[in-house]
Amino acid sequence: MSSTLDAFRRSLSKAFSDAVTEEVTGLLVAEAWVSLHFALIGETPQRVGALQLCTLRTEITVRQGDVQAANELLARIDRATQRGGG
Repeated sequence: MSSTLDAFRRSLSKAFSDAVTEEVTGLLVAEAWVSLHFALIGETPQRVGALQLCTLRTEITVRQGDVQAANELLARIDRATQRGGG
């Protein structure tokens, strides 16, 4: 994803507040009967001419919940963390 670790953390916390906790291995989003863990690895920014795009490798693991609940939460997280552009 094209984001920094801090920007991703802020957008998750803004959208899901107390549901987000920071762990040594990444961020955990837990709501009701579902929790998703995001292992985040900052990578070398990509350059396109004068434009520099931050790169954040994200590995998502379902820690609790069924497939449907995990997909629903992931879709909400995806919408909450998207930024403008086109």
